[in-house]
Amino acid sequence: MPPTVQQERQAHAGQAARRCRAFLLGGFAALLLLPGPLWLAVRGGLDTANHENRALAPFPLGESAPALQEWPAAFDAWLGDHAPFRNQCMSLNARVNWALGSLDSSDVLLGKERWLFLRDVSDSSSLLDYQGLTAYSPGELAACRDSLVALQAALAARGSRLAVLLAPAKEGVYSRYMPEFIPVVSRPTKVQALAEYLCAETDLPVLWPQQALREAAQSRQVYYKYDTHWNEAGAYLAASELLRMLGQPAVPFGQAVFEADVAARAPADLANVSGAWALCVDDVYYTAELPRGVCTLAEGGGNITRWQGGGEGGLLLIRDSFGEALAPFLTADFAWGLALHGSALPPGALLDELDALPAFPEVVVLEVAERFSGNLAQQAGLLLPWAKGAG
Repeated sequence: MPPTVQQERQAHAGQAARRCRAFLLGGFAALLLLPGPLWLAVRGGLDTANHENRALAPFPLGESAPALQEWPAAFDAWLGDHAPFRNQCMSLNARVNWALGSLDSSDVLLGKERWLFLRDVSDSSSLLDYQGLTAYSPGELAACRDSLVALQAALAARGSRLAVLLAPAKEGVYSRYMPEFIPVVSRPTKVQALAEYLCAETDLPVLWPQQALREAAQSRQVYYKYDTHWNEAGAYLAASELLRMLGQPAVPFGQAVFEADVAARAPADLANVSGAWALCVDDVYYTAELPRGVCTLAEGGGNITRWQGGGEGGLLLIRDSFGEALAPFLTADFAWGLALHGSALPPGALLDELDALPAFPEVVVLEVAERFSGNLAQQAGLLLPWAKGAG
């Protein structure tokens, strides 16, 4: 019997479904297989730079090979960091979201007037801190106090002074650009409470310049728009305040004239992490003619820097990333300075640098960013044996 009309329709539908499946499978296979050869052919003319402030995942073989059960995750991390056209896809995604007034990032928050802020990520609780939803316990405050007081006493026995600088996070200084859906819940923040506690319980010079930075930000930019850090103006404000507390000379912040350096591109770590490096190019790098030390040596990717100033004695700065911009200003009126990234250097390497100092420093500055303030007691404890045993 000849096929009925219905059977013919079903046959045609089946053929169409098979062709559709074949097309989809072919397209999926092409998406998997073609980018590799195409990437090899054109990558020489494309952006392949690592815009993120981190090392990309290595291929999990040789020295970087993990245990067998961890290999799939390690391979997935490598593939995600080295996939063909990765930068182009990230940039395109950022452009689409930017045009829609949003930002697709688990690490970066888009604020008002396109200011970028750090979200709560693995190594910080920036937003919770800003909202006042975190706090140090009485025991944690006392432990920090005791560590600093012990270090202060050991340094004083060597004729040296200790000072503490707590670098405010951008969220609190530029709260006017924070989204409305991130409300302030409680005050003081845990770091403000820590600063107030240390000032009340010790005679340490403790600088928490958030209010000064907030006031200065009304008339000039003191943090980068697309970066987590303060700019040269913000760093100098903090440095000059700390030098004043130490009785060292410094040009008053209000007298410093900061000008835009059109040849320099402002740092933009938040833009880079979120794939928006090609969009966030309108920020300005400011500089000023101010007294500063001269860097005579930089090692370990800048984690170890030596400085020469125009005064007497020496200054030791134990810092994190916020301290990089402080070092030249703090060392301007000392004969020598040493700045060590306390979070990036292994404890042994840090102590080796201290043991190799030609003389004991006149001033020791501990600088920690707000989101890393929990490291303060640990840093003080690490320095204590060196301070007691230095000869």
